[in-house]
Amino acid sequence: MGQIRFADQRGAGWGQVALTAGLLLALFYIGQNTLAGRHGLLALIENRQEINLLEVELAQVESERAIIARDVQLLSPPYVDQDLLDERARSELGYARAGELVIFRDQEQD
Repeated sequence: MGQIRFADQRGAGWGQVALTAGLLLALFYIGQNTLAGRHGLLALIENRQEINLLEVELAQVESERAIIARDVQLLSPPYVDQDLLDERARSELGYARAGELVIFRDQEQD
């Protein structure tokens, strides 16, 4: 009656090893996805770099758009700038006045 029996622990070792291995694999999987997963830290760094590049490109496009909008306004009927109209007709359509000598240059040399 006074004897305490402990459970036989010979077979419990493999269960603990399997549990530990499973937990380590789960921890590795979570850590790997945190670092290199689709939404991980490396993806975050790449996304921030892409955002910076796109912001620079956006600034360039907005600048070009402002120039084009100004040109459109200058070519609109109430504000027609004759010099700009003449320049555009010459460059885009190849117009020239009688007796003028036209010299064409490559665009790459500008």
